[in-house]
Order: sequence, then C-alpha cells, then structure tokens
Amino acid sequence: MSKCISIDPKDSCLETIIKLNNAKSRNVIIIVGEMNIEYVGRASSYAPSGTRLLIAKPDGSLIIHEASKVEPLNWQPPKSQIHFECRDNKIFVKSSRKIPPEDVFIEINNVYLISICQLVTTKLVVIGRESDIVKMIVSNPGIIEPDAKVVGTDIATTYGKIDILLRKENGTLIVVEVKNEKAGISAALQLKRYVDFYREKGLEAKGILIAPSITSEALNFLIRENIIFIDLNRMLQLVNINNVKKLDKYIKGS
Repeated sequence: MSKCISIDPKDSCLETIIKLNNAKSRNVIIIVGEMNIEYVGRASSYAPSGTRLLIAKPDGSLIIHEASKVEPLNWQPPKSQIHFECRDNKIFVKSSRKIPPEDVFIEINNVYLISICQLVTTKLVVIGRESDIVKMIVSNPGIIEPDAKVVGTDIATTYGKIDILLRKENGTLIVVEVKNEKAGISAALQLKRYVDFYREKGLEAKGILIAPSITSEALNFLIRENIIFIDLNRMLQLVNINNVKKLDKYIKGS
C-alpha cells in the first residue's frame, strides 16, 4: 500500500484545504507551488512570489525550500500550529509559534504538486569508532553470515588481538577485522596472519575485512588470498532494527 497520496492541484480550493487540515496531525504534507511568504516575529521579512517547496510535518515543523542551499528560506520549529485555509480560491498557510511569538504566512498562487505522506520517525545511529562497529556486528552477527555465532571479541593471538571471532554452524571460524578508515595493505596482511593462526592449528577459518574503503593493493591481496572485503558504508545501509539482510551483494573478493 502506498505511503503517499496525491491531491490533484485542479481540485477545488475548499476541498483541498479540508483534506490538508484533516491530514496534518498524522502526515507530512508536501506542496510545490508559486508562493509568497511573510514572516512576522522578532524581526520581519518578505519573499515575493516564486516557485518553492513547502514541507509541513505532523509535529508542527514547517520548512520552505528554494532551488539551492541546505538551509530553508523560512522555517518554524516543532510544536508550532499550522492551519490551511482558502481565500479568493487560493490556499493560504499560517504557522504560529507562541514563545517567542512568531508567524509565517504563505499565499500559494499556483499549485503544481500536493502530496500527503506517512513517514517514519527514527533515531540516527552514529557509528564512528571501531569499537562502535564491533558492538554493532556482535549484536547482529547475521549481517556477516546468517548462521554465525559470536565466539568473542579482542581474541588474543601471537600476532595481536582479533576484533571479532565468529563461528558458523559447520564449525568454520570467521575472523573479522574492522577499520573505521581506508584499509591498506597492513590491515590485509594482519588479517591474513590471524586466519593462518587458526589454519595452522588444523581449523577451518576464513577472513573478512570491514572498512569504509580499501586501497587497490590491499583489495588485490585479499582476492589472491580468498579473503572477503565488506564495504562498511553499504553494510550500515542494510542494518535495520527489525530486519537484517545478508551482505553477499556487497562482498568483494569472495
């Protein structure tokens, strides 16, 4: 089922504002049209008629964008009150904030697009340190292999400490080396030593290097040694609280 519905700009003004006022408390409203804007508050400003993008959110936030820059031309914070009305067959929008008292008035002369959408509300998980990445993988080992189980982290060997050690159901060990910056040949060589540490003991083991990017020298080495590289940024895109997907499509050197 679609999460967005469109309102025909040719619909009557009255019919349109009824739909918008009914939807505003539960949906994000997106309008593209020719609009002029007046701000009255701690200062005052006026923007003459021009084609702009208006976004009204159910928490009361209002954002008006033009064709350039990240910053909006006008905005109102959450908990502002938004109201749509029809005057002279035109859509008028008023956004009011009580403390401090501020109002934004928008007159929309020509409407090109109106969409009402149900969007999610989530929190951004910022993962920057290698320890953050390790914790994320330990919490979701299935992003590496569907049947993988965590053996441990910071596993001591004669060559140093392994970031993460996993084991598949068939007993194969997975040695995971994590980098939060571009991986070079030294990281690839270190991972190879860790894998050899277990192979020399007669155990089945394979290596996986996770990093946001990798040098061509390091990647060529991994391919020759049949060691896997996983793009960290692509991996993070697949991590979802309720749904963890396998990473085969983003693996290089497998």
